[in-house]
Amino acid sequence: MAAAQDPFYVVKDELTSKVKSIQKKRQTFKRLLETTDTASNQEFKDAKKALGRDLKAAEKQLKDLTLTVEFVQKDRAQFAHIDDYDLQQRTSFIAETKQTLGEVKAYFMGDAVKRKMADDMRQDIMKQPTSNLGATSSDAMENTHFIHDQQAQQRMIMEQQDEDLEELGYAVDRVNDMAIGIHTELKTQGRMLKDLESDLDEATEKMNFVMGKLAKLLKTKDTCQIWTVIVLFFIVILLIFLLIYT
Repeated sequence: MAAAQDPFYVVKDELTSKVKSIQKKRQTFKRLLETTDTASNQEFKDAKKALGRDLKAAEKQLKDLTLTVEFVQKDRAQFAHIDDYDLQQRTSFIAETKQTLGEVKAYFMGDAVKRKMADDMRQDIMKQPTSNLGATSSDAMENTHFIHDQQAQQRMIMEQQDEDLEELGYAVDRVNDMAIGIHTELKTQGRMLKDLESDLDEATEKMNFVMGKLAKLLKTKDTCQIWTVIVLFFIVILLIFLLIYT
């Protein structure tokens, strides 16, 4: 029951599901890397974006969980309901998840992946009609290969920058949605405050009217006497109510 109410376990379940999804996407990414032309295959590019996006999200969640465990470790008295065994289980989960994500990230950003993508990019460039740049001698061909390598590297960098800009665009959209939501909520709160202010003004006017009538009735302007009469009146009403229903 306590585990169900603990935010740690809510995030843990989400992160566990995400890690399983990442491992499946890693397999798909690996298969496409090894069997397709990564320079032109759109399925591979989509898989690469999806895996990179999920890795970033999982690392952020893992960082948040790590901070919560560190807070508990620093102040055991405040979190006495979390025993040492439970804390050890949380620490172990974080360590195992960090290792799993680290392995996937190491592969995803490793030299083997970069080398295969660079080779595919170079082959794609060489398919173009003007790829040999008019080279006829071995030295010229060597220079041409060097140029192809540089072009492949530049295209990979540009594609990575495009992906980063796309992710930045998603982030800006999320911030914009949050800003719109906050603005709408502030407008709603503002209307509620105006309505409350109007109700208070109306209640104050009615109270002043009643106080004025009581002052005329009692022939006095002493506020204390008026409030005493009002309090006594409500006490009498309460006593009558108790006599009738008890």
